[in-house]
Amino acid sequence: MNKTLVACQFLCFIMICFNGFSQKDWTLDECIAYALEHNLGQQSQVYNESIGKENWNQSKRDMFPQIYTSLPSYNVSYGRTVDPYTNTIVNTKNIYGINGGLSTSIVLFESFKKWNALAYQKIQFETNKQSTEQSKYDLAFKIMNLYNDVLFNEGALSIVTEQQSINLLQYKLISSQVELGMKAKADLYEIEATVSSDELSVLQANNRLKEAKLALIQEMNLPQDDIELLAPLENQSINESLTNVDAESLFNKAQQFLPTLQMEKLNVKAAEKNLAITKAAFFPKITFNTGISTSYFPNRLDTSGNEIEFWDQTKSNTYKYIGFSLNIPIFGNGRNWSNTKIARINLLKANVDLEQKKQVVQKEIQMLIQKNEALLAEDKLNSKKVELKELTLTIAQKKLKNGLITLYDLQAINNEFISAKIDQLRMRIQFNIQKKTLDFYNGTFILPTLTQVTNN
Repeated sequence: MNKTLVACQFLCFIMICFNGFSQKDWTLDECIAYALEHNLGQQSQVYNESIGKENWNQSKRDMFPQIYTSLPSYNVSYGRTVDPYTNTIVNTKNIYGINGGLSTSIVLFESFKKWNALAYQKIQFETNKQSTEQSKYDLAFKIMNLYNDVLFNEGALSIVTEQQSINLLQYKLISSQVELGMKAKADLYEIEATVSSDELSVLQANNRLKEAKLALIQEMNLPQDDIELLAPLENQSINESLTNVDAESLFNKAQQFLPTLQMEKLNVKAAEKNLAITKAAFFPKITFNTGISTSYFPNRLDTSGNEIEFWDQTKSNTYKYIGFSLNIPIFGNGRNWSNTKIARINLLKANVDLEQKKQVVQKEIQMLIQKNEALLAEDKLNSKKVELKELTLTIAQKKLKNGLITLYDLQAINNEFISAKIDQLRMRIQFNIQKKTLDFYNGTFILPTLTQVTNN
């Protein structure tokens, strides 16, 4: 029995040690790098890029001529049939022999349709690459928001937990004072209600934290139920130098590399190539054709009645041809005109979409800088507010001991202090996200990789 108990204790110890060593504190870069490698949506986007690359490679191969071969065929027909000359039924067996050949066709002129198609597929491939790059940034910022949601909920849980411990001390103090007759039971009921409210607040904050962690884990596609983050909240501070940014210069930088703008520019080029491809239908098409074929018939006889040999037949039956064909479009029910008109409209639309996207990006940058300035001003005021509320709370606690204020007044002051601290936490986390967004538009936000974060 003792050996069994010792074995169970040893097994429990091993499991505890394993869990302890398997726990990992994740940094923001590690979370982003892991998500970029394992997120299913990102993997699907990579496959789309691969499809675009293969389409481009095929458009290159379309520049080469196609070669066809008709494989050797051997046909025999036999059975009973009616002789048209004697009107009698006879048994027949006809051997048609072996036929085969090679042929090729080369388009010599088609108004550079294939060249434009090649350029079009290359542009589509580049567009897919930019789309993949943009999806990486979108995923990185989504992970960043979820990461900061976890940080915020951890901070909020810490604040309400700390407040709960303070109220529990107040509860013990008031309970003892009631027993000594120094406080009325009404004060005890009031603090009991406060403690119960604290329990509910802690439970709700803990549930919100679990939800935030679950959202982060699911987006990362991480095969575990919990995650611990390595980002001390006291390091979440506001840097005033980040607000001294010119919106126009930042927009000019963003135009040079921003994937969404590059995609719109490529869409304009693709529309131009598509228009050129459509116009090719109005021009003549010149094609070069050549081929060779031969045949063999086992029942073919020479003038002496002897069967002609296989190699002699293939030489004598060889057929070669070479030629050019000219295809001139005359009338096609107006389909070519309609396609060309639509292609021109798509080109105009692509240019409008590009300008619209530029306006959206410029507006986002202006709003981002304005929000940064507002957050900085709010943080300064809120920092003073937190200091004053903390001082007010300290004075109120002393007044409560001396019976100068009621417990209800103390709780009201304490709730204001908690609200100010949570607002401060929220603003500083928001500013941290804003900083990363500014880095993105400035071209200094580098997507982390698992190799980089592992080496660091």
